[in-house]
Amino acid sequence: MNVIIPQKRGDKGSSFNRLVSYISDRGDKPKDDDLVSAAPRQNASRTKKAMFDRLVDYADRNDGGDRAVVITDVFPDGRQRLISGGISCETNCFSWETSAAEMNMVAAQSRRCQDPVYHFILSWRENELPADAQIFECAEHCIRQLGMEGHQYVTAIHQDTDNTHCHVAVNRVNPITYKAAALWNDADTLQKSCRVLERKYGFIQDNGSWQWGVNDQLVRTPFRYGSAPQGTVPLQVYSNTESLYHYAVNEVREKISALIQSREITWRKVHLALHERGLGLREQGEGLVIYDFLRPEGPVVKASSVHPTLTKFRLEAHIGAFEGPPIFEHEEWSYGIFATYQPEFELRDKDARFDRRQARAEARLDLKMRYKRYRDAWEKPDLHVKDRYQQVAARYQAMKEDVKRSQHDPLLRKLLYRVAEFDRMKAMAELRIELREERQVLADKGVLRPLAYRPWVEHQALRGDVAAVSQLRGFAYREKRKGRTPDGGFDHLIQCGPADDSAVYKLRSYTTHLHRDGTVEYLRDGRVGVIDRGDRVHVKPGFNDDDELDNYRLAANLVSTKSGDAVRIVGDEQFVDQVLDAGCAINHRDDQYVFQVTDPDQMARYKVIERDHRQYYSYDEPEESTRSRASRDQVDDAPDDGYQPPRPFVG
Repeated sequence: MNVIIPQKRGDKGSSFNRLVSYISDRGDKPKDDDLVSAAPRQNASRTKKAMFDRLVDYADRNDGGDRAVVITDVFPDGRQRLISGGISCETNCFSWETSAAEMNMVAAQSRRCQDPVYHFILSWRENELPADAQIFECAEHCIRQLGMEGHQYVTAIHQDTDNTHCHVAVNRVNPITYKAAALWNDADTLQKSCRVLERKYGFIQDNGSWQWGVNDQLVRTPFRYGSAPQGTVPLQVYSNTESLYHYAVNEVREKISALIQSREITWRKVHLALHERGLGLREQGEGLVIYDFLRPEGPVVKASSVHPTLTKFRLEAHIGAFEGPPIFEHEEWSYGIFATYQPEFELRDKDARFDRRQARAEARLDLKMRYKRYRDAWEKPDLHVKDRYQQVAARYQAMKEDVKRSQHDPLLRKLLYRVAEFDRMKAMAELRIELREERQVLADKGVLRPLAYRPWVEHQALRGDVAAVSQLRGFAYREKRKGRTPDGGFDHLIQCGPADDSAVYKLRSYTTHLHRDGTVEYLRDGRVGVIDRGDRVHVKPGFNDDDELDNYRLAANLVSTKSGDAVRIVGDEQFVDQVLDAGCAINHRDDQYVFQVTDPDQMARYKVIERDHRQYYSYDEPEESTRSRASRDQVDDAPDDGYQPPRPFVG
């Protein structure tokens, strides 16, 4: 866990009303998958008058329809926990609704405290899900460590982001003495509290100014170098090339540190240490920069970002005024360049990654072969069902034979036959129940049927199989990748150009849903048929063949209204042919829209389908199209077959 202290207003005009309203009301924050409606979103007013009116409504017990506060726990010391608008909160004020007013009243009693609002945030990592009670206890512990025990506070837990976090708003003014708490070194105090709470509740230790040392003592975190300059990390991630900053850090930072610690540092030694790795040091403005010696006109890096001591102010105080590099013209070994910065080289070693990938692939292939051998060698547990049924039948058959020999009265013999038959049916029912229980026991053990591949891999991983563990990670990665795809990995789609958006259309046979992220869903009978995401159009299966054909036609119509810079159909051959056939019907209509794919193979397939389509419907030879793609005014483009094409919303 870690602590964040938000920056305060410069005019010291922080407001308890606005802070409490912000941390306790998240209903106004819309989500990306919320539907867009014509009705405007009504947010609760944050003006002083509106908040005062809501306070009066609470005092008069005039609960509005939008007020949803449920008290869950009340403690003897006056604290209460509640849920306000779906958010778990805690306060030691008289009530949640009056907390801001109470803190304002107490703060007004202190004339010297100009800014009584103190706000900090406790945040946990993405993989940590602390309980609400733990979060409230952590917040209360931090308040005590700051010397504000007994002060009025409000805590609210937010879980609408990747990291679970809580906001804590505290009144610096003591409600009894009316003295303001001193907050000197508050960030350091909160960091120390985080380390204590991490150990108490078993959270993962986060980075901070304090850490646990030997003998379970909190010690200062050793000096760490500053973070990389802005833009250098994205450069490596997206371009797959090493930045000059990272090259300098990897090559010369330790050497500069060794020179400084040896107390034999001179300007000449600094230049030689940099020159050996193909770098140079020069003045620029009021400071120093490191540059590529072979490309002096290229990008430069601030010297202090590579090592914090490489500044004119710090070095000139010990080794004198700045001296330029020597003239590297002599054939001395100390003037040699033994490594250079190569911006055109790829950062990652592709050969090593390829070898590891090949090793993983071979291990997983061997894992699949072992599973195949397991399936081939698997034998179903023999419960001897047939033999047991035959034994029961034979036993009662023998009973009937005994009755036949011993009883001569026909009526009595018939009665005993019926008794034996009833006992046989009862024994058969008991045997069926017994077999069902035995099968259930085998099923619980996982031996009734052969294990599917994933459960079998899990069993192998529990036995310590490295390949099985790697395969489980592959399963998890695939599920995570599908989770990032809104359609769950559905591959029936039409790819278009980047940001190739279409208008939102209203159709007679489809219901249109527009989401806040720009996604447009076209539903038929309550089921999503087509999804338009701009750069791709997804086609969902329908209830029957007619619904699927309508979905294909609608998707082709949507694609025809786009720019057409890039159109490629992704799916099996049947899906591709269906979409191309729907595109043929669009192109044979007399309107301004044209459906055309840009993939060469699909275009060749389209020509074959178009020729068959023309022969089937007895169309004339196609004339050279004179329609301009630039003119895309929305007109009535109803096809001859009765299909209703997309029409724009009428504003």
